Amino acid sequence: MTKKDEYYNQLLRLNLRYNDHDLDVKEIMEMLLTIYMNYQQAYYGMICKVDHQLEFFNCISRFSKQNVAVPSFENLQIESVKSKNIAQNKMGQVCVPIIDSQKDEVFCLICILIPKNGVDLDTNATQQLKIVAETLIHKSDQKKRNAFRDSTMRKGIIEENEVTFKPFFSDAFSLCAVVDPGTWEFLFLNNSWERTLGFSIEELKSYSFVNWLHVDDINESLRIYQEVYEGKLVKSFINRYRTKWGEFKYFEWDISRNTDNGFIYCMGRDITLQHENHEKLFFQSNILRGVQDSVLVINLEGRVTYANQTVIDLTGFPKKYLLNRSFDLIFKEYNNGIHQPITLNKINNNDSLIEVQVLDKDEQKIWMEVKTTFLSDVYGDPIGHLCILKNIAHRKDYEETLMKRNEALSKANKELDNFVYRVSHDLRAPITSALGLIELSLDSDYTQVKEYLKLQQRSLKKLDDFIHDILNYSRNNRMELKPSEIDIHELLQTTLDQYKFINEYQKVLIEIDVEANNPLYCDESRLLVIINNIISNAFKFTSRSYKPCINIKAVVEPSDLILKISDNGIGIRKEHVEKIFDMFYRATDINYGSGLGLYIVQEAVKRLGGEIEVESEIDEGTTFTITVPNLWSIFPNGLKKTKEIKLNS
Repeated sequence: MTKKDEYYNQLLRLNLRYNDHDLDVKEIMEMLLTIYMNYQQAYYGMICKVDHQLEFFNCISRFSKQNVAVPSFENLQIESVKSKNIAQNKMGQVCVPIIDSQKDEVFCLICILIPKNGVDLDTNATQQLKIVAETLIHKSDQKKRNAFRDSTMRKGIIEENEVTFKPFFSDAFSLCAVVDPGTWEFLFLNNSWERTLGFSIEELKSYSFVNWLHVDDINESLRIYQEVYEGKLVKSFINRYRTKWGEFKYFEWDISRNTDNGFIYCMGRDITLQHENHEKLFFQSNILRGVQDSVLVINLEGRVTYANQTVIDLTGFPKKYLLNRSFDLIFKEYNNGIHQPITLNKINNNDSLIEVQVLDKDEQKIWMEVKTTFLSDVYGDPIGHLCILKNIAHRKDYEETLMKRNEALSKANKELDNFVYRVSHDLRAPITSALGLIELSLDSDYTQVKEYLKLQQRSLKKLDDFIHDILNYSRNNRMELKPSEIDIHELLQTTLDQYKFINEYQKVLIEIDVEANNPLYCDESRLLVIINNIISNAFKFTSRSYKPCINIKAVVEPSDLILKISDNGIGIRKEHVEKIFDMFYRATDINYGSGLGLYIVQEAVKRLGGEIEVESEIDEGTTFTITVPNLWSIFPNGLKKTKEIKLNS
């Protein structure tokens, strides 16, 4: 069988099938389009209905195997409708007008796009398609007229019982209708239709109910009506009807079939407002889900009714746990270590802004900024609160850092003022003393001069020590850390050797215990300043004891150096212990120091990232415990490489 023979057989079978089955016009035209496209090897096909203003609507499009760019058919369609003849152009576009013989009007157009180079248009096959399509449309019209006569007869049955149905239709607020399943026309409508859609009852009844439906709802509505007609139980459904003002209203329907007369009885209600509210809520819900901030909705009783995903991610609470739970049970304010509920009084002020520190699921503190506003219903009455929770942890960290820097700056300014005053005083005092002693020496004998020189030596030594402390203070503040490998035992011994020739210190018993099983890397200059100041103070305040003793214990661990220096000197009173690290503070007048030594020690320990503690009992002695990081444990590889480079060089 040739391809053309197969084409004509398909048209014949479609004609016979229509006689045996109740096919509607749309199904007929779609089948014809498919048969025609396959025969002509078309890329694209389309069926369009035509009205009196040459407007094309209810178009159905079909592609073959793949989508292609389709040029506009409009000019060719208009030409075909006006001439009522088959139209073709060089672009491969073909329009076939299907004529309604009863009205002598173009009922619809079948359009296809064939390859420009390759397949030629088969005029005879196209003409045969046109004849079959027009014949089937004529048969369809004949069936409708027969059905209409049957419907008119059935209307007489309804009219005989009009008194029974009239109150039900006329007085009901709901939309009530009786539909003929043969023609899908309205047999009866109540007044609610006119009030809702704006069309008169006569206008609505003059067309099939399908004419008033939204185009996207036609197929589904017809399917449901057909199922009801066949006796199937169908739950309520929703479709859209066109109003006189060009809008569409949403109706929810309950329909059933009367087994006595076969008509379909419908009762519907207008749910347009509810649908719009649902759409609005859905839209708002999508917005809430998409915002980066945490969003909570709380009702007037303080219970959570909505939480977006950001809230769940931030707090760690599951959504099921959050919903319908009291707001103040979930979020507790954290102030000064005390947990307090965030009460509704704090958020009841419209457009209020609160900064709180709350605990999440794992009891981790989170700084949040809570922006609240009232939610109202359609009447303007409050129904709850919308809360926007913003994580401000980074901002709070910045504020805390700024506050600490301001405090440090304030402290530095205060120390600078004190430093200038004390430096000017302490530098001038030894100089003034030395100058006075020089004047006395000029008028004194040799013995007195020798005594005056000793006093000058003491004043100048004090001046030298003070200048040395100032230099240490300056170096500690401005010099970068320079870690190097240190022999802690050698460093301690070198420091102690400075004092072995001082007569008053020679009677002090020194005990050293070093446990160095690990290499020690640290900033040697700062560590030397720390050790030298602590040991110097130990000698000064121990030499007056009956059996003076200084005990030094050093432990080098992989992560830290722990240094403990103890003496049995005069000790420090409890009221002075907390102040000994203040600049220029002197806990006793027994020894006239600068008051900078322990301040410099503490600052050096801080620069090394360590800690210093002091324990003291009056007349029993003092113990300083210094812990500084062993930098070997932090970046040993880098230090090893530096060491190797130095050794190789």
